[in-house]
Amino acid sequence: MKSIRFASVMLALLMASWSCERDETDTLYDSSLTAVEGKTTLHKSKLQNRAFISEALTDNFFGNHFVRKMQVYTPPGYKKNGGRSYPVVYLLHGLPFSEKTYIDKDTWDPWVRPGELWPFQEYPDFPAEGFRQWVDNLIADGKIEPMIIVMPNANSEAGYGFSFYTNSELNGGFEDFIVEDLVAYMDTHYNTIADPSGRAVIGHSQGGYAAFKFGLLHPEVFGSVASHSGLLLLDALFAAGPQILAENPNGFMGPDPQKFLTSAAYAMSAAWSPNLNNPPFYVDLPLDYDSGQPVPEVVMKWYANDVFNMLDTYIANFKSLDGIYLDLGLYDEVGLGPTYPFLIQKLDAYGVDYTYYNFEGGHFNKTFERLAVSLEFCSDTMSP
Repeated sequence: MKSIRFASVMLALLMASWSCERDETDTLYDSSLTAVEGKTTLHKSKLQNRAFISEALTDNFFGNHFVRKMQVYTPPGYKKNGGRSYPVVYLLHGLPFSEKTYIDKDTWDPWVRPGELWPFQEYPDFPAEGFRQWVDNLIADGKIEPMIIVMPNANSEAGYGFSFYTNSELNGGFEDFIVEDLVAYMDTHYNTIADPSGRAVIGHSQGGYAAFKFGLLHPEVFGSVASHSGLLLLDALFAAGPQILAENPNGFMGPDPQKFLTSAAYAMSAAWSPNLNNPPFYVDLPLDYDSGQPVPEVVMKWYANDVFNMLDTYIANFKSLDGIYLDLGLYDEVGLGPTYPFLIQKLDAYGVDYTYYNFEGGHFNKTFERLAVSLEFCSDTMSP
């Protein structure tokens, strides 16, 4: 019996040692195979899969899972038990709905459809060296300070894909998942600067919407925000009403992977106008099919979640941020171009200090070119 217990204890200890994160170490040598003085240990950067339980996503109506995956980048020199604390960038995806959006080009295959009647014809400009080495190079070139980057999965996998990082009685608490649960997890498990001055949130598309919304609502959490091609004025979608109706000649029959705008409308409704008493899709759409006109009571629910309108209420919060960045491609495929001048006009009227770029590109095809710019911007505005 003693030998069995001993073996069980040793097995448990061995498994525990396997599960612990280890710092990779290398010995550097010169041409004579002599260890280089002062360079006997090198802590490399890492890009790792992680998962944790989000309390905010338990017991939601759709059944979205409360165990959430993420990718976490730690920079060269990071030591799990080291004394240095690092700023953290929370990098939020749009499409695809995955923690590997910025890591794995293959995740984009269902969403890029050259030659089809579909908005996205080009893949993002993935760096040939891969995400980890790409960030390493930005640090080595002095463009950004060493930082932690966390990329969470905010997919409403049991619902309609887009969660819009919004607390919804249908989807679950996707805002709280990021702002409360994920931030707490990172501050507990990593050497972070646990203060708004050391946190930035950067997002693309729906993630760009979330970045600005979190800046408006949670300046006590995030000090810097950056939005790439974010849906920052919902009138852009209402203007697409005729296209949505054209996608549905036989009436609204639910989301369809072949109908991008229709699927987006159902997902936004799940976030902003859920209705648990309206099966089978449990949402109230903002457009009346017969007339093609907006439904006022639903539109008002959407406007309550519209960054453009939220600025009027939370402008003091927004102006208190350390840094605000946004950009938009001149050839944006989802029709955001005509709306941004109104947003810029409002930011100027309120005296908001921000950085804005138009660039030669579309909604996604210059993702990494623009991300390099926003990472540098946030690195400059965060505490190193």
